[in-house]
Amino acid sequence: MENLSGGDVSSAEQIAQLRARVDAGDRHAAGPLGELLARQGDLHNAIEVWADAYGDTSPRTKRLAELLVREGDLKRAVSAWEESHAVWNNPVSLYRQYLATLSDEVRREQEYDEPEEMAGTQTEVLAELLAQHGEQAVIAQLRAWGTKPGGLAATQ
Repeated sequence: MENLSGGDVSSAEQIAQLRARVDAGDRHAAGPLGELLARQGDLHNAIEVWADAYGDTSPRTKRLAELLVREGDLKRAVSAWEESHAVWNNPVSLYRQYLATLSDEVRREQEYDEPEEMAGTQTEVLAELLAQHGEQAVIAQLRAWGTKPGGLAATQ
């Protein structure tokens, strides 16, 4: 595996490097750190890394992931974060690193803006889970956000 600086390092070394960057305040490093942890099956820590780094800017995704964890569905909680704007469009995400290795033509064919497409779906899943937990006031607020221009993206 190639690290962010271009040299070959093990996953454990790259995780240690990314953790150090996150601890030093590099918010972007949380994206690939969570991705690597998830790839290794450390779903709880991946979710925690993303929630700590992006929870304040992605409250809807954070809440959805929390409810999915409470339901015992860690894989869907990881997917919620992976599809969030904060992780997906992170300039140093593993996806962005992969895209950088492609030719311009192939990259344009591969690149798309998944979080924009997933925002509505995540809102509906979140509303369902909140309803199951009796949080009607939060559901009403989510639906109100969804009707405002930029509302879904702003709450992701």
